[in-house]
Amino acid sequence: MSILRALTLALLLATPAAAQSDPASALRLALNEAGRANWEEAQRLAQGSSAVGADVIQWQRLRAGVGTLTEYEDFLARRPDWPGLPLLRQKGEAAVARSSTPARVIGWFGSTLPETGTGSLAVIKALLAQGRGAEAEAEARRAWTSLPFTAEDEAVLLKLYPALRDLNETRLATLLWEGKQGEAKRLLPQVSENWAALARARIALMERTTGVSRLVEAVPGSLAQHPLLAQARLDWRIYSDLWPDAAALMLEHSASADTLGRPELWADRRAQLARHLLREGEATQAYRIAARHRMTSGAAYADLEFLAGFIALRRLDDAQTALTHFRHLESAVVTPISVSRAKYWQGRALEALGDPAAQAAYTEAARHQTAYYGQLAAEKLGLSLDASLLAPLNAADWRQAAFARSSVLEAALLLLKAGDRTQAKRFLLHLAEPLTAPDLASLAALALQINEPHIAVLLGKQGAERGIILPEAYFPLPVMVPEGLATSRALALSISRRESEFDPAARSSAGARGLMQLMPETAERTAKSLGLPFEVSRLTSDPGFNATLGSAYLAKLIEEFGPSIALVASGYNAGPGRPRRWITEMGDPRRPDVDVVDWVEMIPFSETRTYVMRVSESLTIYRAKLRGSPGPIRLIAELKG
Repeated sequence: MSILRALTLALLLATPAAAQSDPASALRLALNEAGRANWEEAQRLAQGSSAVGADVIQWQRLRAGVGTLTEYEDFLARRPDWPGLPLLRQKGEAAVARSSTPARVIGWFGSTLPETGTGSLAVIKALLAQGRGAEAEAEARRAWTSLPFTAEDEAVLLKLYPALRDLNETRLATLLWEGKQGEAKRLLPQVSENWAALARARIALMERTTGVSRLVEAVPGSLAQHPLLAQARLDWRIYSDLWPDAAALMLEHSASADTLGRPELWADRRAQLARHLLREGEATQAYRIAARHRMTSGAAYADLEFLAGFIALRRLDDAQTALTHFRHLESAVVTPISVSRAKYWQGRALEALGDPAAQAAYTEAARHQTAYYGQLAAEKLGLSLDASLLAPLNAADWRQAAFARSSVLEAALLLLKAGDRTQAKRFLLHLAEPLTAPDLASLAALALQINEPHIAVLLGKQGAERGIILPEAYFPLPVMVPEGLATSRALALSISRRESEFDPAARSSAGARGLMQLMPETAERTAKSLGLPFEVSRLTSDPGFNATLGSAYLAKLIEEFGPSIALVASGYNAGPGRPRRWITEMGDPRRPDVDVVDWVEMIPFSETRTYVMRVSESLTIYRAKLRGSPGPIRLIAELKG
């Protein structure tokens, strides 16, 4: 099937299903069988689709670990640019292990290292068969200390290299750090009793089993301060609400990266503990915990550098120290959201120091007006919203782009027509990764053209992470969020964009459904209050119905909290009881004497904190788009209400 035919099918998504010879219809039937792991029937049905459609089923089959080495090799040669190939290659290691040709086994991996114990064992045997014993032993040592193994493969490897048992404690530590409790338990009889005692105590702490104290006390003194045990004890203390004990333990082990073992694995609890202490008024202790993370890069490093800087500036009145942390933050981030956060808070610190360089920092932050902190900085400078954020895509016809000839695009459009949006968007996002700004704009325009605002938003977000802002895709105006709702359309759009990214069929793991992610019980109560008939299936089949109920629920929150987006968005995300409690604990953000920016930063739940920021930044842009003109940024007023 030609790519133009695939597009035609996608553009006719609303038409009735075609005959069974339709490539998309055949693929739909094949996908149903693939979902049941009925691979033989799925492949048979896929033959009625196109070559690309047949390969979609083969792609799924191979990623499920079903296939011969020849099939894996042929697919990778035929579709080297498809998404999800790392998992496909990893699954292919089992097929490699069934090969009896050493050169073929070694050739499969090339310059890459095996990612599974099965694959590693196959390479080791192949190297031995070629007389490359030293390389085989080196791979055995690497694999034993870093990879998971089945019990059967473990036995084979240890028979080949009995001396690997000398590395059992190193292997055990890796398994424990990575949470592979089952494999760790299997290794206990093969390590010293001291290490077995440490492992038993850590596993019990992490699994919240009874008799923990006895197991911890059984760990010998030589290992009592080991980071593996300390990190598990910290987790237990926080889980048990033993916050002072947790703080003492955290500080005791934060002297160096060595005393933490794996500093990044302490990071989530470190931030949680620091924020708890901050809410309790223990700012100095909170700062020490946040700042002594002993990391040098990564997302957790950036978040803790921000938190340490925030505490120093807003609670300890130490702007110079705060500025250092905010500069560290900037060095570790690249996205508009994070860069604007770093520059905005640098501006705040410089302003507190009386340094005129604050103006330049705010100006840099304000370059990113799709982001919360960029809007805060722009408001500081008295700027209006960037008019370019209201501009249309102005994209070239996608048919002229190089990607128009890609089998990845053809697969995506076929999947859309076959009703599998989840896999379709995976292909489209993968296709987008290397695209230039003009080509990405063309692809986003295609998504909007075929009425896929959900995919357009995802493409817009992916572009923003690379510094490519496509406002019409990043903040679309889908008709599924209509006028005439119980709240402003701008607010309904902002909530929908955050909740489902405009996917009307979205379902969360908690059970929330549809455009505005309504829980069925809440939706039914709301429908009853409006005098509307309720069917749970309509939450995902009728986005207008979902928007009506979601907006009515929002209206109730506004009735209680007023127009404060800090409170309304918090209530929508975490339930209205949470902002009621936070008003008591942190003050009422609507009051003139409460700093609403600080209030948002102090929201205890990271999900809700981020939610408020993303909704409020969207609201600024949607108000301007619906108004048809930029206008001054008044984010503080939106937050306070």
